[in-house]
Amino acid sequence: MAQIVDYATFLQQAKVEILNLRALKARQEQGLIEQRRGRRELEEEKRAAEEDSRRTVKARREETAGEYDRQIAETQGKLRGAKGDREDAKGEGVKARIGAETAQLQAENAALKEQIGILFKKYYVPRFCNSWLYYAIYCPKWIEEYLVLILSAAVGTLALPQILYRLLPVNGILWALLVYIVFDAAFIGLFGLVGGYIREDHITPLSMGRELRDQIRGNKKEIRAIARNIRRDKNEDAYDLGHYDERIGQLKQEIEELNRKKEEALAVFDRETAPVIVQETAAAHQGRIDELTAACEKKEKELADLEAAIAEKTRLLDENYAPHLGRDFLEPERLDALKEIVEEKHITSLSEALDAYRERNM
Repeated sequence: MAQIVDYATFLQQAKVEILNLRALKARQEQGLIEQRRGRRELEEEKRAAEEDSRRTVKARREETAGEYDRQIAETQGKLRGAKGDREDAKGEGVKARIGAETAQLQAENAALKEQIGILFKKYYVPRFCNSWLYYAIYCPKWIEEYLVLILSAAVGTLALPQILYRLLPVNGILWALLVYIVFDAAFIGLFGLVGGYIREDHITPLSMGRELRDQIRGNKKEIRAIARNIRRDKNEDAYDLGHYDERIGQLKQEIEELNRKKEEALAVFDRETAPVIVQETAAAHQGRIDELTAACEKKEKELADLEAAIAEKTRLLDENYAPHLGRDFLEPERLDALKEIVEEKHITSLSEALDAYRERNM
């Protein structure tokens, strides 16, 4: 370590070295910021290349599959139409078969209805008696007729009086009871009067009509059974649906062929076309990637040189200045203060300058 001749110059040189070290560290900090930004730009460009490649491959693949999907959808529409036509044709065939196999029963029912009409006309039975509702109310026999009778009685004796009471401009429990008693009495009386009068005068034709209506009911039940069996019949040979089945089979085969061709086209795309697209997309971005990579490498070398320069500058400060001043005084402000003391008091040693500094700043 050389002997110090000029303390002011020594202190000035120490300040210059420290400022140079700070400048190097500032450049290093700025370089690290630029390095991080450059690496980020490089990663973003690589991701952009990958995303561009993925998006392009996906779009081209969808284009390849799209035409086949359009044809498949169109053929599936035709298939649905063909199946609908087949169902319509079968429905018409079932309807015609039901009509043919129940024609005799239908004709018999028509004849029975005509016979009832002639019978009632002969005995002067009111026309409204020739109805299912009349027999259900006044001559019930079957369970559904008894249900209609019960429902009619409930409506007549409960619901209608309630509606009438709500329409009246009065209220109260007594009025409600009065309305129910009067209306139910009138309803039951009229019901019995009409039913009794007609039944008394026309008991014979009504009984005969009951028997004929029961025959019609039995025929209808048999017609429903025949229709149900025909609809459940799995044998469709009688409906001449062969040409529909042939058309449906052709359309199904077309769909299978289109699906096969689609899979083959996609396999060729994945095996041959997609790699080419990836290469082309990567080539479009490679120039920018190479540029950013070179910039990152250059910045990395600059930082390595700065780190070496900082290490060397720190070593020089530790060897040439720290032993004389101590690390606490290796600050530009303190060095300026020491230099001022040296110049003012004509100090002959650094120890005197340090002591004077401490006394001044105690």
